[in-house]
Amino acid sequence: MFLSTLSVKRPYFSSMLNIVVIIFGLLAFANIGIDREPNVDIPYVSVSVTYKGMNAKTAEHLLLNPMEEAFKRLPGLKKIKGSASQDYAFVLLEFHLDVDIDKATADVRNEIGSIEFPKDAEKPFVKRINENDNSFMSINITSEKMSEQDLSTYVNKELKPLLQRISGVGQVNISGTIDREIHINLNPSILNALHLNPNQIKKEINSQIVNKPSGVLRNSHSQFSIVTNTIPSSLDTIAKIPIAQKDKPLIRVEDFASIQDTHAELTNYSEVNGKKSIVIEITKESKGNIIESAKQLKKLIENLNKVNKDKLNISINIDNSNYIYETYKNVWFHIIIGSLLAIFVVYLFLHDWRNTFICSIAIPTSIIGTLAIINYLGFTLNSMTLLGLTLSIGILVDDAIVVIENIHRHKLMGKSRIAAAIDGSQEIGLAAISVTLAIAAVFVPVIYMEGIIGRYFYEFGMTVSVAVLISLFVAFTVVPMLSSKLVANQTLNSNEIKWQIKFDHYFQVFQNNYLKILNYSLKKKKTTLFVGILIFILSIFLLIFVPTKFVPTEDESISYFSFRLAQGTPLEEAIMRGKEIRDHILTYQGTTDVIMNVGSNNDSASSISFTIKLLDSKKRNYSTSEFTQRLNESAAKFIRNPNEKIGGNGYNNAINLELHSTDSHALYEYSKKVLQYITNIQDIGIPESSVSDEAYEYKVIPDFIKAASLGVSPSNIAETLLLLYKGEKVGDYYADGRYFDIKILIPTKKAQTLNSLAGIFIFSEKGDPVLLSSIANIEKILIEPKIKHINGIKNVTITADYFGKDLGKIMTNINKYIAETKPKSVDTYYSGQSELLDELIRVVSKVLLLALAFIFIVLSAQFENFKAPLAILFSIPLSFSGAFLAILITGQSFTIYAMIGLILLLGLVTKNAILLIEFAQQKIAEGINVDKALLEAAVVRLRPILMTSLTMIAGMIPLIFGTGAGHELDSNLGVTVTGGLISSTLLTLVVVPCVYSLLIKFKIKFK
Repeated sequence: MFLSTLSVKRPYFSSMLNIVVIIFGLLAFANIGIDREPNVDIPYVSVSVTYKGMNAKTAEHLLLNPMEEAFKRLPGLKKIKGSASQDYAFVLLEFHLDVDIDKATADVRNEIGSIEFPKDAEKPFVKRINENDNSFMSINITSEKMSEQDLSTYVNKELKPLLQRISGVGQVNISGTIDREIHINLNPSILNALHLNPNQIKKEINSQIVNKPSGVLRNSHSQFSIVTNTIPSSLDTIAKIPIAQKDKPLIRVEDFASIQDTHAELTNYSEVNGKKSIVIEITKESKGNIIESAKQLKKLIENLNKVNKDKLNISINIDNSNYIYETYKNVWFHIIIGSLLAIFVVYLFLHDWRNTFICSIAIPTSIIGTLAIINYLGFTLNSMTLLGLTLSIGILVDDAIVVIENIHRHKLMGKSRIAAAIDGSQEIGLAAISVTLAIAAVFVPVIYMEGIIGRYFYEFGMTVSVAVLISLFVAFTVVPMLSSKLVANQTLNSNEIKWQIKFDHYFQVFQNNYLKILNYSLKKKKTTLFVGILIFILSIFLLIFVPTKFVPTEDESISYFSFRLAQGTPLEEAIMRGKEIRDHILTYQGTTDVIMNVGSNNDSASSISFTIKLLDSKKRNYSTSEFTQRLNESAAKFIRNPNEKIGGNGYNNAINLELHSTDSHALYEYSKKVLQYITNIQDIGIPESSVSDEAYEYKVIPDFIKAASLGVSPSNIAETLLLLYKGEKVGDYYADGRYFDIKILIPTKKAQTLNSLAGIFIFSEKGDPVLLSSIANIEKILIEPKIKHINGIKNVTITADYFGKDLGKIMTNINKYIAETKPKSVDTYYSGQSELLDELIRVVSKVLLLALAFIFIVLSAQFENFKAPLAILFSIPLSFSGAFLAILITGQSFTIYAMIGLILLLGLVTKNAILLIEFAQQKIAEGINVDKALLEAAVVRLRPILMTSLTMIAGMIPLIFGTGAGHELDSNLGVTVTGGLISSTLLTLVVVPCVYSLLIKFKIKFK
């Protein structure tokens, strides 16, 4: 090869080329970010609209339906998910992956301008959704000396801006704070006794609290602005506000209401380990560095605690950056250990430290060079790129092994170092290029995989491809150059070390036995081929017994659990019920922290969620998954009525089944049947349906004739009730340098009964009081608390956690049940993890076929015939046999990481066959008989084949036996690759030569 010859003749030039690669790689390593997952920008845009006082049905009609109708026109739209609930409507727009998210967001804003919302609805809120928006840090703020109001003010006005300034921080979500408000608490009894009109009171108070510019006062020397300001700054000022009455004495606010300095109605509550707290959840920006952001946040919190040590305390409850960093360190540890084991294998076979040193140079040089390229491409060191580097360890040294072993063979022929380096590199050049291109060809389809799965695989495919190409460059530059300088003159079978002699003896025995088996197999080619095919068929049968799931379950020492009470449960009761469950959770051994959140911004107080921190996995005898399963089972005793349910972990449910239909009755009835079926499946957490809740409301139905005859309109009734039972702002209150809302309403815990509602007076156009019960009926009716749509059609979502190993089997059973029972009017599909598992199987199957095609194309171009590629490809199914068997024996599942292993095997196992067939073709071209050529190739190539396979297996050993953070994922991958390599190496050495010999007889040739 030209490059190897140039490197031998110009060693300084070769050295400088590789030093430049190393320098750029080290610079990249210093700057490259660290993250958990690749930065995948999936184009999601959400739109939310709030309209106080309406139920879900009305929100669907007035808010949700108009938005869905307008957004259908958006270009590149893939799916619309909508929901309507009390006071609120929400739409999630999913666009195709090739859509520019900025343009999509702008299109959404433009469409909103064409929608006619009710005049009292709040302005729609548009937001880009990032798939990586999960919080990576949870902060807890408590104080023994500050009031709740002062602490909330500090968090909102001072702490939040400081957190947002940290580089890489995305959203800062706060729960547990209170907002100060001044309440004018009306006394219904006095209002009724004095026949006071609440709407008139509101107008009078509103007119008396003003802060308006009133012109400019000018003279010949200066000018001053004029402001009319009656903003109150004391409660007494509000109490003394006069209310004028027609033909009645003047009264003041204090005559019919009490003034209270309080807070806005609480919708959520947070506590940590039983202590009321303010909890802040922090997410990262899409391209942020979690590790660096976490360091800055910790430093900020440490400084704030020093400054405010006498007032408050800020502590970190959950810090996922620790787990990410531990995973990161474990990967590098695996890379180092795998490299050392691979180097040991090289030394074991070559018996010489010089040759071993030359081979070992390939590993750090290739890894460092790869870092330079992936940093340039904008990648981070995440699960996919680090996985690519880890898997590349055995591959990186392979090219060097093949080249140096051949150089050493030429050296034993009596050639000089320089001649051996040049001749050995040139002779093996075609095989080395074929091997590298075959591996790279595998990852071409990976790089261009479609869908969300493809976005995640992209960085993995690029990393491995770059690594193997750089390793080829190193093998043709550094290895020949150093070999020409360092290769020893003595033979490898030196008598100086006894273990070397013993190793060579045993290797010779193994080689002789192998040649006997191969010689016999070549005489029984068809029988050997039949056995190979039979082994593959049996492995396919084994696959039936291999459980499948999307990803292995990681033990991050954090569990998530949620409990849902009946709709309409007051916050105070929800807090009390949550504390009962919290106390139960704390009884579990190994529980260190329990964060409880009751309610949320757009949900009622009925939702209680827990984030549970456990001891490190090495300090407990159960997994996080087992803990969550036991908690799900034991928490069933807290269910007190059919409308209460356990919501599992609330995060990434394994089963997400979507049902939708234009026939609401059929949809809801069938969803109940499916829910019951899933409930009875073993290892399933208690499933949850989006329509399994029941809620009630009081419906005021005016008698139009009676109301009209008394001069009362339905809108007048609605406005009065809204004022009294929801409250309305009537002005501002100034204190402590800030403005706060003044609201007028009936106190929440006073006089809010059905009788008091019926006894409210509604005032006619003439100002006459009319009893509500005399002009309207009040009915308690059952309503839908939440309505969901998919593409404008009513939808029901059934979710459940799965604690077993075979999610694929569970999905198959559910699909079978649906196929047998589903009404024609109902359609179903999966979302979430179950959807991703379906997509994964479909996409990876396509990738495997494309990879086979690419390998065949590359090999056909290299060998200038079809015989060799067909024979080489026959080694692939042999590797799958070992992979499936290894997964089954170790009790693991067939996951995304096992599938990555299969993709990698496509390139790895063809490597051995290429080395064997390429040399045999050389000998056939020299006129040697096919079978003799194959036997000679087996003798010459056995050592490098075993070396490359064993170095790859050595690189997998740390993955299989690792116990650190993320070892569950590594083990699944390592077992798959190791099983495939063992079976393919043993079977390839026998079956592939027989296949090639048979193909030669059929004279398949490309000219």
